Amino acid sequence: MEEAKPGRPLPIARIVAPRSVAVVGASDDVGKFGGRVIHYLQKHGFPGQLLPINPNRAMIRGLPAFPRVSAAPVAADVAILAVPASSLEAQIADCAAAGVGACIVITGKLAEAGPEGAALQDRVLSIARAANMRLVGPNCLGIFNPIDRAMLSSSLALEEDDYAPGGIGMVSQSGALMGTLLSFGRHHGARFSRCISVGNQADLGLEDFLEYLVQDDDTRVIGLYIEGLRDPARFRALLRAAGKPVFIVKAGRSEAGAQAARSHTASLAGAFPAFEAICRDAGAVVMDDPQMMVLACDAAIRLPPLPAPGLGLAPIASSGGSTVTFADMLPGAGLRLAHMSDATRAALGRWMPDTHIALPVDTGSFHEGTSGDGLSDCIRAFMADDDVGAVVVPMTTQPDMAGRTALFPPLGREGGKPLLYLMTAGAVGDASRAVMRAADFPFYDRMSDAIAVIRALEAEAEGRARRVAPQPARPAGIGPEPALPAGALTEGEAKRLLAAYGIPVTREAAAMTADEAVAVARGIGFPAVLKGVSRAVVHKSDLGLVRLNLRDEAAVRTAFAEVVAALERAAPGAAEGCVIQEMARGEAELFLGATCDPQFGPMVLVGAGGVLVEFLQDVRTAPAPLSLADAHALIEGLRAAPLLRGLRGRPAADTAAAADALMRLSWLAADLGSRLVELDVNPLILRAAGRGAIAVDGRATLKEETP
Repeated sequence: MEEAKPGRPLPIARIVAPRSVAVVGASDDVGKFGGRVIHYLQKHGFPGQLLPINPNRAMIRGLPAFPRVSAAPVAADVAILAVPASSLEAQIADCAAAGVGACIVITGKLAEAGPEGAALQDRVLSIARAANMRLVGPNCLGIFNPIDRAMLSSSLALEEDDYAPGGIGMVSQSGALMGTLLSFGRHHGARFSRCISVGNQADLGLEDFLEYLVQDDDTRVIGLYIEGLRDPARFRALLRAAGKPVFIVKAGRSEAGAQAARSHTASLAGAFPAFEAICRDAGAVVMDDPQMMVLACDAAIRLPPLPAPGLGLAPIASSGGSTVTFADMLPGAGLRLAHMSDATRAALGRWMPDTHIALPVDTGSFHEGTSGDGLSDCIRAFMADDDVGAVVVPMTTQPDMAGRTALFPPLGREGGKPLLYLMTAGAVGDASRAVMRAADFPFYDRMSDAIAVIRALEAEAEGRARRVAPQPARPAGIGPEPALPAGALTEGEAKRLLAAYGIPVTREAAAMTADEAVAVARGIGFPAVLKGVSRAVVHKSDLGLVRLNLRDEAAVRTAFAEVVAALERAAPGAAEGCVIQEMARGEAELFLGATCDPQFGPMVLVGAGGVLVEFLQDVRTAPAPLSLADAHALIEGLRAAPLLRGLRGRPAADTAAAADALMRLSWLAADLGSRLVELDVNPLILRAAGRGAIAVDGRATLKEETP
């Protein structure tokens, strides 16, 4: 293991697997934090040197105790501090004087508790940095390292025995939650490599330990529980470089960015959508539930990978109720049943009547009743079927559950595809669970758990493909960016930006009088559209500033007078006349948006368009720039995507043109960078397939270009 160098901080690898540990606040009383820390180090077989620190005891748990860290015979690699906040500063100073390499600070009530605690945390950090001593925490529960038997924590999760080493590495900004996840994972047979609770991250933080796990050969998959990021750019780069599956749960999902939004983009591109987008772009998987994250990490190690995303599932069991219920849950999760090949149907026909050959399979319909041979034969047929991505076996109460359960681990391993075994029978199924643990094979207690894991594995399969995809190439037809003022742009100025990047926009011209409006409409052609112009107005239609389908000159004159009057009411002193546009029609409407997220940089959005965009919340977000394939995938990911393909005799909309516009908008966002506050195209009208798309309204806000 890498050695600490004189005058340089101790490497993280040595902090996670120290050779010597001082426990400040050590005690024989396991009801105290320090008592539990030293108890768990002994209980789980820490192989290094233990140094109990307690000024009132000569011996603790059979070991010589020392009054302070500086009185110990060796300088510890790591000191674990479980002391009151009032004595923390003095203890940290003593550790620094003793040459300790790093301190794991379990002590809380620091920065998280208010200004006084924050000031104490700053003083502690200053002492540590002056001595080149690293800190983990404060307000953390330490480090779990089953591989090196270094359980550097006071978590009650360590009351359990036999944390067998494995390949799941984890970093958590919640200590108590991490302990819970370890215990939950152990119940399911999951095995961990190295798990770190980072707490307040006064010094070492999530990104530091993520980098360590990315480089750690013993860690095959990474789970992250995140509340906030200190270095988003570094985090994103680490995800891209991980080369192994990363599953993430982000707390604070409902956090919205820019509540006082000028535009749809600002209200829709909140903090979480941007976070999720950069994770997805880097091939990581963002999940809702920390426990499901652990199960997904485990499945990524102990189950074969899905052959490809989008394949169907094959549920099979002796209970029709369980398989049908499972099948009913699939559409809501974006999953489907497989389509059986002729060879699969023929294999099932050996065991059941032709009338019952369908998914899901109820083995109760077998000619001779459910049998191990028939069940095994059917599962092998599913494993060989090209449209089957995974086999799912929900087991309900039945005779000899444990004996039947023993069939599945060998079938899962030989099949080369995931086999997900559900033990739905509660405590009566504990013997079956024991069989799966002994076979080192995953199991799930609820149907919803198995579905969450399948969805995560699907997303991870997509992420694998994304990690090897080439970087997007700049499209042709992008002209010079027009010179535009900072601040809110008019619709016409926003459209000049769009047109410069090859995005089709409506033909239009400004008019300051009714006669000019009529002349413009005559040149463009009827029917026409008339809109009021003001930089002070965001949503024109809400204020009566839009008139559609003007079929003749009289209608244009009437509309001009009405809109000018409404404009004076809506923006007194800020009116800039009217604009007359061609009347565009199509088969569907999309919303396109772009912004520059303060943490993650340029982002683009696409969603169902029109006046209901915020209400529908059918929006997908991605970091800019995009490839054309990425743009297509975003549009196909919308709930409204089936409507774009044509419905009830309506022609399909031109999604190819929409994808091209979205890709070009992404390059505009990337080029503008931090100058871009927000940009909306709403709606982008999609004509019938092959006939293009056109931006009929746009708004944007720019910042001054920084030198």
